[in-house]
Amino acid sequence: MGKFKRRDFIKNTFKAGVGVSLLNIDNSMANNPENKEFKITQTKISGPAKKIVVGGAGIAGMCCAYELMKMGHDVTVLEASGRHGGHVYTAHDELSDELYGDYGQEHITKPGYDLYWSYIKEFGLTALPYPRRKNVLRRIKGDFYTEEMLHDPIILKNLGFNKKEIDYLSTNPWGELKSLYTRSYLDNFKDEYQPFGVGFDEMDNVPMSDIYNKQGASKMALSLLGGSDSSALFGLWYAAILKLRGVPEYPTEIYRLKGGNQMLPNAFAKRLGQRVWLNKPITSIHNRDDGIKVSYLDNKVTKVMEADYFVNCIPLPAFKNISVKPALPIERQYIIENVTYDSYQRFVFQASSKFWLEDGLSINMFLDHPDIWDIWQSADEVDTHRVIVLGTGAGGISPQRALAAFREVYPGKNDTIEQAIGRDWTKQPFSSTCERLPFPIGELKKFWPNIMKPHGRIYFAGAYADNLNWGTEAATRSANRVAKEINVA
Repeated sequence: MGKFKRRDFIKNTFKAGVGVSLLNIDNSMANNPENKEFKITQTKISGPAKKIVVGGAGIAGMCCAYELMKMGHDVTVLEASGRHGGHVYTAHDELSDELYGDYGQEHITKPGYDLYWSYIKEFGLTALPYPRRKNVLRRIKGDFYTEEMLHDPIILKNLGFNKKEIDYLSTNPWGELKSLYTRSYLDNFKDEYQPFGVGFDEMDNVPMSDIYNKQGASKMALSLLGGSDSSALFGLWYAAILKLRGVPEYPTEIYRLKGGNQMLPNAFAKRLGQRVWLNKPITSIHNRDDGIKVSYLDNKVTKVMEADYFVNCIPLPAFKNISVKPALPIERQYIIENVTYDSYQRFVFQASSKFWLEDGLSINMFLDHPDIWDIWQSADEVDTHRVIVLGTGAGGISPQRALAAFREVYPGKNDTIEQAIGRDWTKQPFSSTCERLPFPIGELKKFWPNIMKPHGRIYFAGAYADNLNWGTEAATRSANRVAKEINVA
């Protein structure tokens, strides 16, 4: 199978590291099969107001600072770049007719993004249905298939699936294939923050692909599911978390924010006001028994800020370049050096019409091409004949090359794309990371639960610092956890 398949399945099935009690968020958030709305509870300040420096103005940093501010604490956010939002970035420049394109965060689900939905309600934002996972066209070995075709047992057999898989895929979405091989294991997991002690600890030492192989998965299924270099315990735990939360393996009912997904970090920024300092890269952190001393650059001049606590919401590849004194323990250094992430490039194509409709096609496509993996429409609520088509591909590919690749494989006759722009996240010095990748075989205990724990007066939040690494929901969950921990510290 092409690269787009592996990315799509990996991104939605293998990423996920302590009990729900440690999260300090209502247990109802961890298991919500009834799709209820959640309220963000105001936590009163515990003792005297504390002074906190938050490193990084991405979604986790802004959310954590906002929660600490609501509790009555003195918060300052130091951001190295000239903008807030981190990996959540909505582009407007170079586009016509008030169109926009989301360079970073793609979508949210319901259920699955419960805290995120609470902030949408609190800030009066509008979420729009996002049909990018419906009526999908998949390019497989040079040919395009509709969803209906990929439920056809004859086509499935010709593609190389075995009978068990054919019976399953003929009535279930492709994105749910993993559950065919994992569902018998999942009831052992009772606490979504505790992967150990449920009878599967030894599975950390074998690859997830062993689970599939032992149950007779076909070569075709293995090419979709992957898992040859990730822990089986991790893969099963990830699937169990989704089940405990009542979320499908591959949600198709997804949403985005009207005006672009950057509307949420903008809402945080508006409320935080002058507490957010841009273009202030942190150079060192002194972690003392009685407080924190943070050095940062202000117009190339080193300045120092003292505080009670520091919250690191800087992606670990950037954080590891910051001097920490005394040095972090070896166990923490290992985490910082070895957490791995997904990254990509986002392409924004502006077209003068919905050209795919003239060809009788869906624009939701998996393209099976090394230069552009998938493509879909966005910003469709803007009143104009022009349209925005978003795409994802590997870093180092120019938008023009991605457009050429799309035109090479597009199954229609013509397109009306006027321009192509993009953002290569792999080249960004402060926000290069997307979602955390699965932990290596045999190493889950090195990361979990230590990846969530504070060290001295340094706390850690971000999409990587939660059990289920689901982008902005993981970021807001970890941000709320840290804010509550600091409040009672």
